[in-house]
Amino acid sequence: MKFSDILSRQAGFALTSFLLGAWAFYKVNSVSGPAFEPIIAACSNPDYKESMEDFVSKTGYHAYEPLVGLKVFEILVCLITQFLLELRDTYPAGVLTWTGVILAAQPAGVLGIVEAGRNGARGYIRYSVLHGLLAQLFGISVMFPLLWVPAYVLGRGSGPISTPRATAIIPMILPGTILTVAVFSLNTDSYGWTICAGMLGGPIIAMSPVFMWTDKPPTAATVTKEVVHGSISSVQKAYTIVTILGTIVWIIAVYFVYDAYGSAGSFGAIIVKLWSDVWVDANASVAFMTIDTIVLYIAVLLAIAYQNFEKVAKALVLTPFMG
Repeated sequence: MKFSDILSRQAGFALTSFLLGAWAFYKVNSVSGPAFEPIIAACSNPDYKESMEDFVSKTGYHAYEPLVGLKVFEILVCLITQFLLELRDTYPAGVLTWTGVILAAQPAGVLGIVEAGRNGARGYIRYSVLHGLLAQLFGISVMFPLLWVPAYVLGRGSGPISTPRATAIIPMILPGTILTVAVFSLNTDSYGWTICAGMLGGPIIAMSPVFMWTDKPPTAATVTKEVVHGSISSVQKAYTIVTILGTIVWIIAVYFVYDAYGSAGSFGAIIVKLWSDVWVDANASVAFMTIDTIVLYIAVLLAIAYQNFEKVAKALVLTPFMG
């Protein structure tokens, strides 16, 4: 392939993904902006900050835990707590749309951790903490296609990653799934639920890659066949674990759909009813997550397609069966 062809291919994938992210930014703001504005106004109003009881009584919103916002992101934690409460109260659309994002975010998370640690990686993909925080602020369906995928296309490194990074992949991915289970199962009046909601949508999970800040990939002098094999094996194991977890989550989601809409009759009728709940008649939080799910899924496929179209075809075929 000629160098000019490589540049054209890179530009095509990067621009396509960027435009997808830009569209997602516009769409989520048009859908959720009007609903979120009064919540943000209440969360940022100093007149409601005397105590949490004062905030709840004056606004009617759910209590939140400022500590998990690390002070700097207190407004975000306040907003995400109300957001998750609305999802929790909108069954089954809320849990289904959030589950959709989790299913797409798990492989995206593994990809992000791996690519940030490759030798020669440059630009935005190296800064996982920044990416995580921006994804929490603006939505992962915005930041992943808008900035991460173009940076991956234009600045991807090569070679193996370090053993500590490979070992840390699953411990950094699992908390999101664990907290999701907690948020959609605990009593919303409990302090435990409030803590989990703030952690799930706040800065703490997003900042977990900070432990990899000093990590460096193996140098040319230390790269051996054993090192390369070990890196490949560790990453494959991480993807295998994510695949197994994703399949379990997908099966549970399918059960929720059947339990809620099975009485509709035919498969087509079930899909029509589901689409009505997650988009046509959806509240702001559910509509936001529907956009998140669809756009993030497409963006992950774009990242895969840049390297291997056959794997995209495989992913499309397996999605209905494994999520």
